Amino acid sequence: MATTPRSQLVDSELPMHYHLISRCVRRAWLCGYDKNSRKKYDHRKGWLEDRLFHLARYFAIDLDAYAIMSNHFHLVVYYDPLACHKWDATEVARRWTEAFPPRVSPDYPQDLEALQALRREEILKNPRRLEQIRLTLGSLSDFMKHLKQPVAWRANREDKCTGHFFEGRFYSGALLSEQAVLAAMAYVDLNPVRAKICEAIDGYAHTSAYRRLQHLENSPERLQELMRPLVSGISNPLEPKPQLMILEDYIRHLRILSRFSESHMTDAEAIWFNRVASLSKRQRAYGLLGELQDWVARHGWRRTGNALA
Repeated sequence: MATTPRSQLVDSELPMHYHLISRCVRRAWLCGYDKNSRKKYDHRKGWLEDRLFHLARYFAIDLDAYAIMSNHFHLVVYYDPLACHKWDATEVARRWTEAFPPRVSPDYPQDLEALQALRREEILKNPRRLEQIRLTLGSLSDFMKHLKQPVAWRANREDKCTGHFFEGRFYSGALLSEQAVLAAMAYVDLNPVRAKICEAIDGYAHTSAYRRLQHLENSPERLQELMRPLVSGISNPLEPKPQLMILEDYIRHLRILSRFSESHMTDAEAIWFNRVASLSKRQRAYGLLGELQDWVARHGWRRTGNALA
C-alpha cells in the first residue's frame, strides 16, 4: 500500500472507528525477549498499557480493543474529530492538566492539585495556547505520539541508549461498518493466539479480551450487555456508535475462531472467520461494497481491494 498523508486516511469531519498498528523500529522485540542481550522486556508492555488507559480518558477517542505484542501493538478506536470543539475552555484545561500532570516531589504529593490549578489558570489566560491544546487533544496523530513517546524515552533510559524506539509512522485503516469494527476487534484480540504465544484468549494478559474477561469475574451480568468501550474520552459523540453485539456472543466467537479451522465451522462462523482474516491485508478502509465505494468517492481514490463480506 502506497504511503498516503494521514490527513487523507483519517476523516476530518466524520466520527469513525479505526484499526491502528505501530511497530518497534526494525520490528525488533523491544517489548519482549531480546535475543542479542538475552534480556526480557515484557514489563514494557505494562508501561504501554498503563499509558494507553491514561491518555484515552482525555483525548477524543473511545478505546474498543487492543493487543500489545513484543514488537508492535494494535488498537481499535472510535475517533470523533469534532468532539474537542464541543468542550468549553475549562474542560480543555482540565483534560490537559490531568493528561499531562506537572511533576511534583514525591515528598510533597499534595502539591499536585495546587500546581494543576495554577497551570489551568495559565492556560485559560492564553487563548492561543488553549486552542493549540484543544487541537492536540482532538488529534488522533497526537494521541499516538503522546502514547509512544514516554514509553520510548523510558525504554531508552533503561537501555542507556538514544534513538528511535517505535517507527515514526503508524498504520491506520478506517472501519466503515459494524461488521468491519467487530472483525477488527476480533483480529486484534486474537493476535497472540495467531502468533502461537498462547492457545486461548485468556492466556495472554495484554489484550482487551483478557481485560474484559478479568472484569467479568466480579460482574458476570455484563455478559448480557452490549460491549462498551474499555475507556472513553468522548463525552458527547456527534452521532451514535454502531450497536455492537453483546459481550457473551463476542467472547464465544473469539473462542470459536481461536480453536477451530474454517472447515469445522458453520456457514455463519465461516463468514466471521473470513471477515477477521481479511484484516491481515492492509487497506485504507474496510467495509461492505457500497460503503467502500462511498469512501473512495469521498477521498477521490479508486477501489482496488475487495469488500469485507
